Amino acid sequence: MKRFPPTNLRAGKFKGTIFVMPYLLLLCLIEFACAIRSLAVAPGEPLVWESPAQNYTVKPGEVTAHFTFKVSNVSASEVIIDDVKPSCGCTLARMPGKPWHLAPKENSKMEVLVDLRGKTGVLFKEIEVLSSNAPKLLTVMVNIPAGVTNGMTTEMINRIWGQELAATDHQAVFKKDCVKCHLEPAFGRSGQPLYKVACGICHEAKHRATMVPDLHALKTEIGPDYWRNWVTHGKPGTLMPGFAATEGGPLDSAQITSLVDYLSKAFPRPMKSSTASKAEK
Repeated sequence: MKRFPPTNLRAGKFKGTIFVMPYLLLLCLIEFACAIRSLAVAPGEPLVWESPAQNYTVKPGEVTAHFTFKVSNVSASEVIIDDVKPSCGCTLARMPGKPWHLAPKENSKMEVLVDLRGKTGVLFKEIEVLSSNAPKLLTVMVNIPAGVTNGMTTEMINRIWGQELAATDHQAVFKKDCVKCHLEPAFGRSGQPLYKVACGICHEAKHRATMVPDLHALKTEIGPDYWRNWVTHGKPGTLMPGFAATEGGPLDSAQITSLVDYLSKAFPRPMKSSTASKAEK
């Protein structure tokens, strides 16, 4: 019978390769099995963001950079985003709701607006998504060429910023720097004086924005709760905010009632008949 060469175990070396190959093969098989097992049990991210890192080059006349972050819940469970936290105050992130609930397989999106006033060069901003099971760090990079706002006055730039901010978050007029003009003057006022500081600042402005309606020119028929609904809740997707304190505005129920009474008298409108109202429902 043929004998294999002896091994020198004390020296830690194999003199016969027949013992080495099965040993190495076994190690490889074990490592491969562990790798497959880890892939099988490692959970994937429940949320898939379409473009988590975005960039934009500003065009002449623009004072904001607008980004849309689309997201999909690819898991079989609901995902809750508690909040989003931009890295600085010049960046506004608007969630569909707070907290933001994403049902299984649901697609949704979040709007982000960056204030470019007084800035040039390259801006890099982060938006931290706060969630117990789906945290994420989103980023935006904005390239601002020098002179993109040439020919625009500060008043014009601020006005455009306010309009685009309100289009993203119609309650933004009651936050940050805007509170001095749109929130604080309303405290303690009612009726006509309240209309002047809360409504007239936009609707009666000398250079009224084209998307802001002229209340004196409204002629369509309205329902009995027309003014109250608009004053209380505003209209999402427009510049009209909800003025009720429950919506984040400055007015209590008594102030809203006084404002509705004034609007009904100062801007008389034909009322819809009860038959027409029922037909619409």
